Amino acid sequence: MNPLRYLNSVLTVLAILLALQLWTTWSGVVTEESLSMATPAYAQGISNAGQQREQMIAELRRVSREVEQLSNLFESGRARVRIDGGTRDK
Repeated sequence: MNPLRYLNSVLTVLAILLALQLWTTWSGVVTEESLSMATPAYAQGISNAGQQREQMIAELRRVSREVEQLSNLFESGRARVRIDGGTRDK
């Protein structure tokens, strides 16, 4: 196939594709939804950042209390850590 014939074939295919693209763009029904590029976002969970921070602080305080209780158990001797069946590294 000579180069000129190949170039003409490629340009013809591109012209047909462009014409189809323009036809589908212009022949479609224009509505408010089709003009909008973005979809509406719906917030899930807490949308108030201040309230979210309050919940995070409350959760951190709860975890801190639990860690403190565990620490007190270990310090008083009512809880102990025992390791069984471990191999020693030599």
